[in-house]
Amino acid sequence: MNLSSKKIATVICVLLMSPCLFAQSTENFTWPDGKKAAVCLTYDDGLDCHLDVVGPVLDEYGFKGTFFCTGSSQSIANRTDDWRDLSARGHELGNHTLFHPCIKNLPGRGSFDWVRPEYDLDTYSFPQLMAELRTANALLKAIDGKKERTFAYTCVDHSIQGVDFADSIQHMFVAARADGPVPKKMNEVDLFMMQSYGASDVSGQELIAEVKAAQANGTVATFMFHSVGGGYLNVSAEAHRQLLQYLKANEEVLWVDTFGNVCKHIREVRNND
Repeated sequence: MNLSSKKIATVICVLLMSPCLFAQSTENFTWPDGKKAAVCLTYDDGLDCHLDVVGPVLDEYGFKGTFFCTGSSQSIANRTDDWRDLSARGHELGNHTLFHPCIKNLPGRGSFDWVRPEYDLDTYSFPQLMAELRTANALLKAIDGKKERTFAYTCVDHSIQGVDFADSIQHMFVAARADGPVPKKMNEVDLFMMQSYGASDVSGQELIAEVKAAQANGTVATFMFHSVGGGYLNVSAEAHRQLLQYLKANEEVLWVDTFGNVCKHIREVRNND
């Protein structure tokens, strides 16, 4: 073996022994305007507190949120004009089904007694679920006039009787939110299994820690809120405001936008690679 051949062999061995080099070479992701990370603020179930507490404080700080609305929500029925106004102010209305079906019995889940038998996801058929999602999309379009929509899995469940339906909904949505830790690299993000942090009974500092993790990784922090300022799965208004204060103070490096806009940017970057 001559000197040149030895050098080539050495390079090959180093590469084979260092798979992280391949990961680094494919991680070529950029956020808009030179930002270092993205943040999505999402709120589930279409609650009055989203109109009365969340919307106004997001507007105060100049941020846009995503509200995953359950079609059967009393707030959606009683305050349709307020939800239409929320959308007109630049916030996103996302699909969270009509009836919020969830898997009633899962090992380790505990009691889900609030799930009515007819809304046990494991009693659904695929055509039934697809019809429910299409109808929820039509309802939201009647409110905001928009054709593009994102989706959030109810109770982060994405299977019926053990069969995953995530692939079956991709023609209907831009992206779908699931759960999971802040991604370490953008090339591990699945747009139809977007990781999110389920925030409940946590402090402002705990919320901020999620953002700092995304900053360190150069990725995205997605928050899954329910009640803010009182209610079930609650985050206090004070903790929520502390998070917004941190985001505002770090606007130079953080891109805060709707779930749909962030996911469309991720897709665009990938398509241009």
